[in-house]
Amino acid sequence: IGNQIFGLFQPNLSDRENYKLDTMEFRHTVARSFLLSYAFSFASFLLLVLLPYQKQEAQRRKREWSRRPAFGYITCGLLLLAFIYSMTVNFLTMIPETACLKLIGGSGC
Repeated sequence: IGNQIFGLFQPNLSDRENYKLDTMEFRHTVARSFLLSYAFSFASFLLLVLLPYQKQEAQRRKREWSRRPAFGYITCGLLLLAFIYSMTVNFLTMIPETACLKLIGGSGC
């Protein structure tokens, strides 16, 4: 997803010429991309409230919360889809003919 998000930044972060020219506008774009990356990293800390505090709470949740194998299958399926998507996008960016696709953050072919 990062390739698609960073592909929206202008001037383009993938264009080597922007790094050589080193304009103030491009510096601001790079700074915004770093801020976005760190914001997503820090936002992941919000998920920590879902973890049990101690072993006793984990055992209580195991006893009292409902169990459904479908939850496990759905989780594994979503993780597999995310992995396949990420690998596909990463490989497409390595091939010069497909690196320009907007789907993967390019400027368009």
